[in-house]
Amino acid sequence: MRLFKDSIYGSPEASLEQAMAYRDAVISALPPATNHEQAVLLRKNNHSGISGVRRIETDDGEAWQATLMDIDGQKRATFSIARYGEEAAKSLAIVQRGKWLKGLPVKYLAYAHHAEVVAMQRFADRLVPVSDVFPVVNITDDEIKAQLKDINARFDALRPQRLRVRVKSYAEDRLSVSVSDAGYPARRKLFQLNRNQQSLEVVLTTANIRIEETITHFYNAGVAGWFRESHGNSLLDPSRFDPCEGFNVLVFVPGELITGK
Repeated sequence: MRLFKDSIYGSPEASLEQAMAYRDAVISALPPATNHEQAVLLRKNNHSGISGVRRIETDDGEAWQATLMDIDGQKRATFSIARYGEEAAKSLAIVQRGKWLKGLPVKYLAYAHHAEVVAMQRFADRLVPVSDVFPVVNITDDEIKAQLKDINARFDALRPQRLRVRVKSYAEDRLSVSVSDAGYPARRKLFQLNRNQQSLEVVLTTANIRIEETITHFYNAGVAGWFRESHGNSLLDPSRFDPCEGFNVLVFVPGELITGK
C-alpha cells in the first residue's frame, strides 16, 4: 500500500491521478493470483501436503477428505481408511481434488473490475489451469519485492518537490530556523541564531543567507534564488516580521528549476 496525500501533490485531483497511475503500474507488472493458484496454496494448518485434502474423523471412522470451493458451493468427497487403507484413501482424495480443479474455470482473483480487465489484457497467456494439485509459484516473493521496489522508485521520482521553512523565536535571545525538503525521508537543517547585541534586521539578513545556503545544498542555487525572491525577502522583512509569531511555510518548487530546463 502507498498513500498519495493531497498535501503532497497539491490537490485531490493530482493525488488521485497519481494513485490511479500507481495502481495501474502495479497491476500491469504483477498479475493477480488465479483461483487455481489460490486453490493449491498450502495453509499453515495443512498437514497432508495437499491443499484441500485432510484426514478426518467421521461417524464411521477415520477417512481422508477432499474439498474444493467453486461457484456452486463447497464440494466434498470422503474416502474411508477402513475400506481403502491409509495410502489408497489419501490417494483417492488427491485424485478427486485434481479432477475438480481441472473442471474449475480458471480466472484471476482481482478485487476490482479495472484490475481484472488489465490482468486479462496483459497476462491472458498465464490464465491456464494448474497442472497438478501441488502448490505452484509463478512469481516468487523476491521477484515481487524487486518489481515493487522499482515501481516505488519511479513514483518517488514523480513526487512533487517541496520546501518547508520555519522561522520563529522560542526564546527571547534566539531565533530558530528550520529548513526541510519535506521529502520521504525528509532532509532537514535546524540552526539557532543569537539575537543578543544584534538588531533584528541583522539577524533576519543572516537567516535569509543561511536559508539560501541550505536550499542550495538540498536543491541548487536556482531554487534558492527563487525562494528568496518569491518568499524569503518578504517573510523576513524586518518591518513586518514578528519573532514571536514567526512563520511556517510549505511551498511547491517549480519543476523546471530542479531539472534545469
